[in-house]
Amino acid sequence: MASLNVKLARAVKTSAIYDLVTCLPLALPGIAGVYLSVLNTLNGAMGLGGSVGELSPLAMMFINFLGSLISIWAVLRLINPSWANGLTDVVVRTLFSIAMLNAIFNGVPGLVAVLWVCELGLLLAQAYYLHRVWQAEHHAATSFGAHAPAE
Repeated sequence: MASLNVKLARAVKTSAIYDLVTCLPLALPGIAGVYLSVLNTLNGAMGLGGSVGELSPLAMMFINFLGSLISIWAVLRLINPSWANGLTDVVVRTLFSIAMLNAIFNGVPGLVAVLWVCELGLLLAQAYYLHRVWQAEHHAATSFGAHAPAE
């Protein structure tokens, strides 16, 4: 059981590090535009199609907000890689994955598809260990009740 908890904590922390690497630059006004330009250039160099395009100040503000929230959420998971935080992250990644698929099918840069694959991998890894920990704890609780001494 302890081994499963360690693996779950590692999966939660790995997803948090990924989020910091990919989203912290989006949280910072001024840097977010440069970061998106670099991603757009990388997307073009890889021949993945689509482009970021011009962003309004309002769109950039929401990008900064989202980058800030994701970065703070990542730090929380690094500090406390708990089962509950892992489960919450799986739910968030599911919602983000749906939004990313919608964007992919509507012409965003192809690099988003690469990020979606990473997103899905992190979602599935955490979901797997969450299920294994829950199953082990549920089995232990059921087994304990079955072997309780008779009164």
